[in-house]
Amino acid sequence: MKTAVIAALMALIAVGGAFTAFAVDRTVETTVELEVEFWVDLETSSAFVSTRQEGEQWVTHDFRVPLKEFPGLSTLLHSDPVTIAVPVSIEVETEEAEVEEVPLVPLAPARPQPGQGERPTGRATCCTVRGMSDNRTAQRAIATEMRKVITYARTNLGLTHEGPITINVAYVVQGLNLRYRDAFGVELEERPSDCAFQQGSHMFFGPSCRGDAEEIARQWFIRATQRDFVSVRWLGVATFEYYWTWYRTGKPPTVRDDRYRSAIYHQEATALRQGRGHDDLMTAGALFALERYGTEESWVALYRDLLDGAEIHTAFEEWFGVSLLRFYQDFEAWAAQERTEMLALAYGSCREASRYIEPRLFEEGGGFPDYRVPLEYDHDGDGYVCEQYARFEEEELLCVVVGEVGGE
Repeated sequence: MKTAVIAALMALIAVGGAFTAFAVDRTVETTVELEVEFWVDLETSSAFVSTRQEGEQWVTHDFRVPLKEFPGLSTLLHSDPVTIAVPVSIEVETEEAEVEEVPLVPLAPARPQPGQGERPTGRATCCTVRGMSDNRTAQRAIATEMRKVITYARTNLGLTHEGPITINVAYVVQGLNLRYRDAFGVELEERPSDCAFQQGSHMFFGPSCRGDAEEIARQWFIRATQRDFVSVRWLGVATFEYYWTWYRTGKPPTVRDDRYRSAIYHQEATALRQGRGHDDLMTAGALFALERYGTEESWVALYRDLLDGAEIHTAFEEWFGVSLLRFYQDFEAWAAQERTEMLALAYGSCREASRYIEPRLFEEGGGFPDYRVPLEYDHDGDGYVCEQYARFEEEELLCVVVGEVGGE
């Protein structure tokens, strides 16, 4: 954002009589001093507003104030009145009675952040929430959801993460740019996503996703598996998908699941050793290695070694008992055989398939795996076609009889 500062710092504003504390029949009045900054965007003729209580950190609010020419004076811009909610804290001493106070908990100070591309280190902690400071309910909700994911993964999957997490939220998508600037001190040139993204120990959630439990969990699993820091991309992708699928479905995935069989049907298995291919093909390869040679423990040990900088060929043979080359050859031969069998069992149309195989249940979306009816088009890209076909339980079917009513 190209901005110009038209007022680096306004004079301290005294907010008098705004806060009163009651103790028995005694009223205590006080003032709070606030500092205010305005940042004007010359391209859109609007301003951001930053405020802070004396001695606290600056908060840039997640909205813009439209500016317009003042009537009769074209060199002056002005705005309509704006109400800004600023959290402040005061101390009131009283001897008449003890008053139960609910303290305003300030945001934790920023911690040193790892640079881009650096792995997070340190004890796993969660979570500091930044943004929407006037909506403590929303802040607590997203932190609570993140803690639920962490607790479940640690208890049921033996998976945790390293380092602290700072969750950044905003009322509007553009507010993520402000959170990013607050976190890293530079402008965000382009948002990776308006839904959610992360960098270092910071996660950013836009308005559409800050209440989405599945997206919150997904971002945590990306961080916990540190998939972007593994030297072998297919293993990083597969490890994330393995735990993420386990969390979502309640059971670990297998290489026989429809999504992985579809990848084997539609892609060349050699793409795995070439370091490319769809995420599902990468996961299928890792699942094949898990079921053919090793255990989940050997997978985890290999993954940790790679995060620590081990060489893939040596580490793979140590934990799976076969060479990496042998694994690639075995996987490609197996995938070719699987594809041949799937071709033999494929159907030419939805109608033909419906005569011989059962579709998914209606509540699951209906339809057949795309490799079972390869000539049909997958309109929504979910790996299933013919979704107008679904199997209903007999008691769910409704039979409507139209008869003559009133002689008509």
